[in-house]
Amino acid sequence: MSGKTLNHRYIPGLDGIRALSVLAVIAYHFSFGWARGGFLGVDIFFVLSGYLITSTVLPLKGNQLTVSLGQFWIGRFRRLLPAAYVMIITTFVWVMLFNKDLLNTLRGDAISSIFYSSNWWFIFHKLSYFDSFGSPSPLKNLWSLAIEEQFYLLWPILLIIGLYVFKKQSSLSIIVFIAALSSAVLMSVLYQPGEDPSRIYYGTDTRSFELLIGCWLALIWPMKKLSSKELSIKNINMLNSISLVSFSIIILCIIFVDEYQAYLYRGGMFLFCINAAILIACVCHPVSYLGKILSWKPLCWLGSRSYGIYLWHYPIMVLGTPIHEIGNPSYWRVGLQLVLILVIAELSYRFIESPIRKQGFRSFYRKNFVFNLNKWGSITLRNKILTILIPLFLLVFISGTLGMGGEAKKNSVKDYPTDIKINGEEQSTNSKIAEKDSSKVDTKEEIDTTDEQGIASTQKEKSVSDTTSIKKTYKGILAIGDSLMIDVASSLQEIYPNITIDAKIGRQVHQAVKLVPNYAGFNQPDKAVIIQLGTNGYFTDTQIETLLGAFSNADIYLVNTRVPRSWERNVNDALYKKAQMYDNITLIDWYSAAINHPEYFEPDGVHLVPGGVKTLTNLIQQAINNGTSKLAYL
Repeated sequence: MSGKTLNHRYIPGLDGIRALSVLAVIAYHFSFGWARGGFLGVDIFFVLSGYLITSTVLPLKGNQLTVSLGQFWIGRFRRLLPAAYVMIITTFVWVMLFNKDLLNTLRGDAISSIFYSSNWWFIFHKLSYFDSFGSPSPLKNLWSLAIEEQFYLLWPILLIIGLYVFKKQSSLSIIVFIAALSSAVLMSVLYQPGEDPSRIYYGTDTRSFELLIGCWLALIWPMKKLSSKELSIKNINMLNSISLVSFSIIILCIIFVDEYQAYLYRGGMFLFCINAAILIACVCHPVSYLGKILSWKPLCWLGSRSYGIYLWHYPIMVLGTPIHEIGNPSYWRVGLQLVLILVIAELSYRFIESPIRKQGFRSFYRKNFVFNLNKWGSITLRNKILTILIPLFLLVFISGTLGMGGEAKKNSVKDYPTDIKINGEEQSTNSKIAEKDSSKVDTKEEIDTTDEQGIASTQKEKSVSDTTSIKKTYKGILAIGDSLMIDVASSLQEIYPNITIDAKIGRQVHQAVKLVPNYAGFNQPDKAVIIQLGTNGYFTDTQIETLLGAFSNADIYLVNTRVPRSWERNVNDALYKKAQMYDNITLIDWYSAAINHPEYFEPDGVHLVPGGVKTLTNLIQQAINNGTSKLAYL
């Protein structure tokens, strides 16, 4: 490889694509309903990265790359590491000072992010169930940067080998496309509908097809060879028409696609990236009309700062948003956070990214840091502040990652029952813990009520209802659920002493389906089945149909969910549709009862305090007392 410098032209329209992509990702993370597919902005970034990096180093002629490996890697390090490290260290110090509850989770995330391996950390490092709720990790967005950095380390080497073996770029492009297709096939094979898709979503192997599609595009559509001189009017019109269709498809996907649709992992994401490559190819051409539109200065400004915007938007969102607002954004808060994101991104671009990229690490260090006391009086206030703050931040970061910073006391998972099975008066050891243990929350006074209090509570609920008498007497009630069912199990058993309850932490619909044979006796017209699931993730239509179909003869009471996670809307929409489809299903609208009452929940935003236990219990009781009425709410 030669030691020549990078040789590529600046295309403003690509900054416009970057801007739209980062805006889509931000809208998705802020849980805006019109951006369900905003996560696909990351896919566009991957394709664009593959295209630009390959175009940058490919020679105009021959098989010798434009830059040396060392030159390429140093350039990537200058571009990516400084801004990312500043964000990681600053976020970690903030958490140490103001939000120590996150410190346990953040410690491992920060170390893995420093070494650009956070995507594999998220896959292989198993956190406890309770760490999966509450505020998400403020560094979670760095998984995509980890994949990119891994790609930057490996791809130039593979490109050298490929050009040496295949000689012609056209031949190599076929191999690259086959490799991309193989990665997409691996994603499809590993995907299990209704289960956690983290392995395939974060995996370098299962997401590399997006970067490889960009590399393939650079081999068949070299940026350096694009010219308007040889294109006819007909071809120019065709290129512009294709670009508009491609752009429209991307906008429609951002609005209507969501991450719980199985086809997305079975070829859908691959096709989306092919379409993104088509859009990039069109915008890169000098005659592109859409390229001129995307060159609008505000979009270019956002695009040129998209790296800093992407880095900072997630920690600002996570650390600046109360748990109960996750999935339910407060627009005034979102507005303030967006302003802060843009301000910090501009500062990062102007004072960190651009200077280091142009001058290098050594020059930046000499210009901004002075440790010679003899020169201290002559340096600027800004340099004095940087010279003091940077070592201080590093000291706090290192001490925190080594576990010397202290942290807020966390309840042990042993304080929580992991499962509960109640069959009339027979209870498991764990269910007794759920009823008696006061270390979780101070619920004893609320839950261990006397019979008189229970009767009074029942009478109060009946008075709220239009129906003052029980329409139907059930000979048996079954309740299947997750940790929320564990929370209300004792209070439900007080009201219905012969109730059968089967609940387990982390339970999802596909796991509940396996319980069906154990409770076949409840599929009777004189039996009721309460199903409270969806807290821990989405499910496929087949899975929920199988579960509901197993109790088709019984009255089913579906409890929807209030959980500060992205799947909340999808779960509740699916449950609502099932309640409308079947006469024997009543929807218990826990979401509407809880959405404006964060005081019902523990700090994790999911599990219930006494007030929440009482409200959910009363809601279930009211629905059962009223019989099948399709929708039950307070």
